[in-house]
Amino acid sequence: MAPEQGTKGIMKPIHSTAICVTALIFALFPSAAQAEENKFYVQGDIGGAISSDVHLKEFLSQPLAPNTQITLDPGARFAIRGGYGLTDWLAAEVETGMLANDIETITTTGVLESNGSILNVPLLFNLRLQVPEKYRLAPYVGAGFGFTSTILTGNELIIGARRFEGAEADVVFAYQFFAGVRFALNDRMGLSAEYHYFHAEESNFSMDTPSGVGTDEIKLGRTETHSFTIAFDWRF
Repeated sequence: MAPEQGTKGIMKPIHSTAICVTALIFALFPSAAQAEENKFYVQGDIGGAISSDVHLKEFLSQPLAPNTQITLDPGARFAIRGGYGLTDWLAAEVETGMLANDIETITTTGVLESNGSILNVPLLFNLRLQVPEKYRLAPYVGAGFGFTSTILTGNELIIGARRFEGAEADVVFAYQFFAGVRFALNDRMGLSAEYHYFHAEESNFSMDTPSGVGTDEIKLGRTETHSFTIAFDWRF
């Protein structure tokens, strides 16, 4: 009977150790199970947009001074994206939204009116490198590329003898870089402070001449925009 009692004495600490190890595993890795459940997410952001001057290369056959620039007022950015966590550290996203800036001035002679705006409506595919969400504060960086619909609107946009009214659009290549810090509100929601750099290539708008014979063109150089936003995300 002595050997049997010795075996029982040995098994008790083994059982206790197994229970402790199991409890420790569940204590250390709850976020892994949570990450599996919350791989998909949607995020929206809103904030201000500051765009660099845009080179006006052509305006309806009106002679322009060299290096004519369109100066833009500070504007606004809104975006929404859907993402999927490929790993704890890497996510893929699809993003769209709008960046809008009103025209302040045009640096050329003979400008009678400069009421208008430049808008961009992008479709971008992003990769996002992030600190795992188990941390309350999680910084991230990312980049994306795709296309944007650059839209020029005019309300009495007049240079010399030529006038532009209405809206014209051109689809061009675009890309962005971004960085932010996410604060977890709970297991599914978070708030972020973000910075975005957005670049759109040159755009060309063709339209009929006043006589209806042939076409005229407005050509813009690249658009570069710096945005500072607040973002909200929900994970499911």
